[in-house]
Amino acid sequence: MTTQPALHGEDGYLTIHGLRHHYIRWGNVENEPLVLLHGLMNNARYWEHIAERFVDRWCVYAPDLRGHGESEHAPGGYLVWAFAMDLRGFVEEMDLEAFDLVAHSIGSRVAMSYARDHSHRLEHLVLADMGPQMADQGARGIRRSTGEAQKAPGFATEAEAIQHFAALYPGRDRDFLLRQVYASLQLDETTGNLVFRFDPAIHQATGRGAIAEIPYLWESLEHITCPTLVIRAEKSKILSREIAEEMVRRLPNGSLVEIPDAGHQLPLHQPEAFSRIVRQFLES
Repeated sequence: MTTQPALHGEDGYLTIHGLRHHYIRWGNVENEPLVLLHGLMNNARYWEHIAERFVDRWCVYAPDLRGHGESEHAPGGYLVWAFAMDLRGFVEEMDLEAFDLVAHSIGSRVAMSYARDHSHRLEHLVLADMGPQMADQGARGIRRSTGEAQKAPGFATEAEAIQHFAALYPGRDRDFLLRQVYASLQLDETTGNLVFRFDPAIHQATGRGAIAEIPYLWESLEHITCPTLVIRAEKSKILSREIAEEMVRRLPNGSLVEIPDAGHQLPLHQPEAFSRIVRQFLES
């Protein structure tokens, strides 16, 4: 395990179901645990600018989902049940008896599957801009983005990569951006370019397998007894208001908040509003 300054987080590695998993931890381990789950094609470092807003009270954990970041690619595939089993293994390895769980995008599907049978462990659950199914336009967009990312040549220079992440995280310093670059990219020895680390096979998470999971995830909501907040981005093409409202109807203890002027990547688009809403809910 390699230790970095607290603000940057501490890297850790676990073997779960035969796969090497990476995670980042921020804050004092004596604090209440908060687990953050990233979305498709992202990684644990995605949450750094959010985690820093919670370390005063929580010990924040962000795992790289299988096939993402520094976690190993998974020959067994990327269906939601596999991700949820990894989360269960992570929780057991970290000995988290009770914790808060905040998930974004595909991470929300993972959280629904996990919480179906383990909501007794959850103090609070946040599902950000993803439901059991996606709005049609958003589903097509994610599949298109995944395909384009698989074919992308990457970045020829570190400077180009930094420029890409500077657009995602405006106003952040160079050290922060470099951490994003090297958490997300790796050197392709064939081309010499910096290319995304995620497994190209993760398109399974948005393909036919994901369609088959829809009834299971809708039914899972009815078993989640912990307080659950559904957050929708006002401009989302992924989570329609109709789907969000149906989620709350099915959840035994659910509520809905919509963040104005935000798209699907709302932790990036509206980090202040996102963090404030999540914190108010976790403290309720």
